[in-house]
Amino acid sequence: MGEKINILVFTGNRAEYGLLYPILYNLKLDKTYRVSLMISGSHTTELFGSTLDEIDKNGFESIEIIDLGDFTSFNNINTIKVISKIIETSSAVFNNIKPDIVLVAGDRYETYAVVTSAFYNNIPIAHFFGGDLSQGGHLDDSARHAITKLSHLHFATNEDSYNRIIKLGEEEWRVFNVGSTFVENILRNDYSTPEELKNDLNIDLEKKIVLFTQHPLTTEPQKAYDQIKISLQVLADLGIQSIITYPCNDNGSEQMIKAINEFSNVSHFRIVKSLGMKKYLGCMSIASCVAGNSSSALTESIPFGIPCVNIGKRQEGRLQSENVLNVEQDYIQIKKAIQKALYDEEFISIARNCHNPYGDGKTSIKIVELIKILMSDKKQSLLKKRMTY
Repeated sequence: MGEKINILVFTGNRAEYGLLYPILYNLKLDKTYRVSLMISGSHTTELFGSTLDEIDKNGFESIEIIDLGDFTSFNNINTIKVISKIIETSSAVFNNIKPDIVLVAGDRYETYAVVTSAFYNNIPIAHFFGGDLSQGGHLDDSARHAITKLSHLHFATNEDSYNRIIKLGEEEWRVFNVGSTFVENILRNDYSTPEELKNDLNIDLEKKIVLFTQHPLTTEPQKAYDQIKISLQVLADLGIQSIITYPCNDNGSEQMIKAINEFSNVSHFRIVKSLGMKKYLGCMSIASCVAGNSSSALTESIPFGIPCVNIGKRQEGRLQSENVLNVEQDYIQIKKAIQKALYDEEFISIARNCHNPYGDGKTSIKIVELIKILMSDKKQSLLKKRMTY
């Protein structure tokens, strides 16, 4: 066997880790790789549930933690401080571990910081979830496309995203439509059982359940409190069992958390900081519908065949299937959409049979094999990017 490929994988939040998990699992199984894990972002902050504790820490060559414990308030100034700290600290990690390639996912500012550091350290970058579009009221599109332009290998989750990466000027040999790992997470059935969730969350499996997550719009954080309060008031008034998770650590999240905690005495609400991957998918498997503005609501609801109520602008432009009801941040619209998702048998049937554009559930195996082949065949040319526009 030749020299192992030294790969470093970065994760900065709960949703991203769940999507990276199948790739990490198969990387660890493949003896071609030496796998290190770098952890930062909301994983390290108590405010969002310290999801560092939920990460499988076994089988890695090295684990590096960039602790952001001092940053308990997320506003524009602190976001820039976080980016600066991660760039500086990750550069030291790279010089210590000396990875052959860095694997990242998504569009978060923590990921942007890691990619910036790797790029200027002349380390090839493989980017998962590039090319997506979500042009509503936040900074993700710009950050995602910036990460694409700094990266050297691109693993898109669907044909639309694949084509968008090509339009951004990336060479075709670098771009692959591999599908999404959330499909294989679901197909493996490796998530909490209904009985476990019944005991953990004190829920009645005989009654309807709404799974709710709403994030702030980073371009209008001053509206975050009022926006989520409208959604929560609808759920409170409808009287439906609702599993409510905290938002991500974007600017405006503190105000959303404040609003959530004001509803803590609502008897049919189950409020948790973070469910973790297994509980989250388990909750989706028993939910009657999902609601909010999380990308996972639009995507992961598809294989489960349940309705999704997408609230506001955050996911505007994102690829979606027939199971999605799009509404404004308006009490009446949200209420009508959730009632339709829960009780309209025709729409429930449409959701149950909606089209899945995110692949066949073999994404992680494809990524592991592609990196291996390309690191062998094109190692010298990975860093030499040529634009095709």
